[in-house]
Amino acid sequence: MRSVFMLATLLTLFCTSIARASDVTELAACTVEIFKEISHNHKWSGEPPSGCPATVVVEKRQGGIFITTWKVEKVSGGWTNTAFSSAQGLWEIASKKDLANANQDIMARARRLGKCLDSILATNDPLECRQKAIKSYLAGETTGTEMHKTIWLDDKGRHAVVEFSYGDSTTQAMEPADIIESSPLPNGTIINILPRVSGKRNTSSSGTTNSANSSKTN
Repeated sequence: MRSVFMLATLLTLFCTSIARASDVTELAACTVEIFKEISHNHKWSGEPPSGCPATVVVEKRQGGIFITTWKVEKVSGGWTNTAFSSAQGLWEIASKKDLANANQDIMARARRLGKCLDSILATNDPLECRQKAIKSYLAGETTGTEMHKTIWLDDKGRHAVVEFSYGDSTTQAMEPADIIESSPLPNGTIINILPRVSGKRNTSSSGTTNSANSSKTN
């Protein structure tokens, strides 16, 4: 019975795959608005931007700010959860020009990830992306089946990860724990924005290798 449900869910997702890519870019748009807010106010308000349908977690990791946004939707017989995570270095957030360039990069990477997600759902072809899939069968007080897909660009660029999950109606969608590594910043947290020093920049969140990719997806 579970396999019948999962097949039905997949067919539903295939029919609405165009919406998956738009979900990713919508979440990325929320993300860049939050980066703008942090750059302007030097703090995290704790609230998603106006018109943003997502739940938001902001983390401060070494060298930068990581933002994860996600939204849960009900489908026939179950639910889907689409999440997007990206990051900027503190030096980027401190500069209007660098902030604008970083936000453009985030949106461009989100569009690429959205295309990969559509292709994975339609034909299981990740295109230029890499993916990790985990299928879980739950038993006990909560029973059901869940599928989690983590998708990232394998180009050593800025941290940008999509997690797409779906399950049946007896399970409950959870926050995308695989792409959230630390405790979320509390509402109203002051963030000390550090400008670029001597023309150098920290690439731990926006450059070559990102720990969220290497530790969670290899």
